[in-house]
Amino acid sequence: MENSRQKKIYLKKTTEISLLEKKSEFSITNIFPLRHINLMDREIYFNRVYENQKKGKIELRKMLDEVRKITFSKDELINWFYKIKDDSVNEVEHLMIRHEATMFAETKDIDFERIGFLTGIYEEAEKFLSIMVAIEPIDEKSPHYSILDELEEIDEKFIESDDIPGYYNVQRHSKIKLRKFQIKDLKSDWNDELDRNKDSEYVSEDFGNITHLMSRYHTEFTWEIYRIKPRGDIKSYLDFHYNSFKKDKVIFVNHIEFRILPQLENFTRTNHKLYEQLIYEWLNEKKEKLNNEEKEFLLTSVISVCTTFLDNIFEYKKSKSENKYNIILRDFLKHRINNRQWTIKDQSMGGTTDPIIESNTSGIAFRDLIIENELGNHISAIECLRIKSIPKDETSDKIIKEHLVKIFRNEPIGISPLFIITYCETKNFEDTWEKYLNYIVQIDFGKYQHLDLEKNIGFNDFANLKIAKMKHYRSLKNIEVYHLFINMNP
Repeated sequence: MENSRQKKIYLKKTTEISLLEKKSEFSITNIFPLRHINLMDREIYFNRVYENQKKGKIELRKMLDEVRKITFSKDELINWFYKIKDDSVNEVEHLMIRHEATMFAETKDIDFERIGFLTGIYEEAEKFLSIMVAIEPIDEKSPHYSILDELEEIDEKFIESDDIPGYYNVQRHSKIKLRKFQIKDLKSDWNDELDRNKDSEYVSEDFGNITHLMSRYHTEFTWEIYRIKPRGDIKSYLDFHYNSFKKDKVIFVNHIEFRILPQLENFTRTNHKLYEQLIYEWLNEKKEKLNNEEKEFLLTSVISVCTTFLDNIFEYKKSKSENKYNIILRDFLKHRINNRQWTIKDQSMGGTTDPIIESNTSGIAFRDLIIENELGNHISAIECLRIKSIPKDETSDKIIKEHLVKIFRNEPIGISPLFIITYCETKNFEDTWEKYLNYIVQIDFGKYQHLDLEKNIGFNDFANLKIAKMKHYRSLKNIEVYHLFINMNP
């Protein structure tokens, strides 16, 4: 258990790592302190740093041969690589401090040759770390593809409109004092760099690509998170930029969770768990769409429409289509929540399903019901299914597990509560309910593992409607899922 915990602490995310990508001949690795980042231009790099970088890489391989004689685990080797990188950065920092301490110091007095050597060591350590990290299992926190598509679409809009800071509140005018939590404007430095190097022979075809400026803003924003002290102010920092963001706030929240947080791991390293927990607290605060009173209203509304459905159950049973049951529930719930200006929508995978096909699949649902608040934000989701029996184990289950996991898979934001409505078509309702409860606690929900099942939640006074609540763990947050069981043969 201890080893797996260490992996989470020390290993980086693998999203951006390609072991096949060829590094550009003209790329620069710069381990300078941020305040000195512009001192090493391309001419200095290729005349004084580049050749010594090669020497540093050779030295790292020699050191690695010796280290392998005394390391006994992968984690120990990973720790050593990170220490080597830290030591390289720290020595460059000391070189620059000595340079600053010299009163009329000129750029030529900086020991760029030694910096090149240290950069080579740093690069080679990073290469080995990349190889080790890339063979780790796929990260279970990977976002739903739709989130990445949306973020990339927003990136393109920022680029097209020449609004490259995009996600962040940036100091737009250099004469106006930088406000607390603002990040500095990088555009003037970017333009100066382009102007200095436009005629240089050491530039790649991608030189001047504006997406690199956007990437620098991401790095600057992440770097500021790492520097903030006390760390509790990180939430205020995120709030400052969240409140300034002009588009849908959910986009900014997803940007922080799925792009900034993984990047932050490279800065925080062994302290990453501390930062991760703090940022997830902030994320969960932003994802919490409903207060307690609204959650109670939503629960009682769903229960109410289920009991209304039961009042006319014999009439509805004439239809063999589960989708028609769902439409009836949807229309009831639409009227129930309308006074709050909430809406309920279908998410269909291709229209109404043929009842014959539906009968053969024994209840594989083709519709989800999505509930939105007055701002158009998703606040809950309902998954419906029909069952005619409870499987003995997961291996023979084609229906229940698929639906119970699907509600998480189709709902990437992490909202709570969620609802599972089951149309029970067995002859023995009470017995089936008990079997259902015993079965769902045995299901392996993968990364959405259940924490506990609450059978008595104060709403079980209905003869043909059963209710239970199951809590699941998701991204440092508990998600509540209510299971409502409707007796179709009362």
